[in-house]
Amino acid sequence: MSESITHDTTSGTPHSESTSVAIPGHFAPIFTVGGALIGLAAAFVVGPLVAWLLGIIGDAPGPLRLAAELPLVWAVPVLTIIGAVAGFLICASWTEDAGTIEVSDAGITRHLKDSDRFFARERITGVVASGKELVLLGDAAEIYRGASESEMIPGLRAALRAHGYPELLDTDPHEREFSAWVEGNGALSAEAEDQLRIRRRALTDKKVGEAEGAAEKLRTLGVMVRDRDGRQQVRVLDHLRP
Repeated sequence: MSESITHDTTSGTPHSESTSVAIPGHFAPIFTVGGALIGLAAAFVVGPLVAWLLGIIGDAPGPLRLAAELPLVWAVPVLTIIGAVAGFLICASWTEDAGTIEVSDAGITRHLKDSDRFFARERITGVVASGKELVLLGDAAEIYRGASESEMIPGLRAALRAHGYPELLDTDPHEREFSAWVEGNGALSAEAEDQLRIRRRALTDKKVGEAEGAAEKLRTLGVMVRDRDGRQQVRVLDHLRP
């Protein structure tokens, strides 16, 4: 999958030109056409599906019953249009949630729908994009770890090359230094353990901002944190171990 790259000269970050990486624009027509085809297929199967549900459980969802009552000559265009619109909206929502990664000679800016964060180039020693995660590395510590989309990787790689950054990594060079957090085993300071508990509760309650705040505090304590298989894993900078 490829990535869209556009040039932006109106950004508020401290540079005159940048490369903006987002979900490629060609996904919108793909989702739209895919949704239309699903809607078209639904026009032919909704009637038998509703009849089957009524025979098995004696009921069917209202929207399905309504669609089944349409004559086929109307069901085909109506459900095709509904499917196309649904596909387009799903893609638009995905694109908005993914945000953009803006790369310039001055640094990297991560734009999300509820926040914008700039990281100066002199702080960045490496960029990792693995699966659905983006990591910006400093001299020893991470300076950012957040969600991203794999569809953005090709464009990010090209943008980093265009602005003279180190080659994009697909594996964290500190991968083997992470281990599952074991609460109370003495490997971390009391303050770090408090922040990990705060982050765990925030993730459980889906409070993304609070979880990110705890991760930021952990970084200042020399503890890098990530999530794997529903558990928090940590990496502690050697000179900051308790």
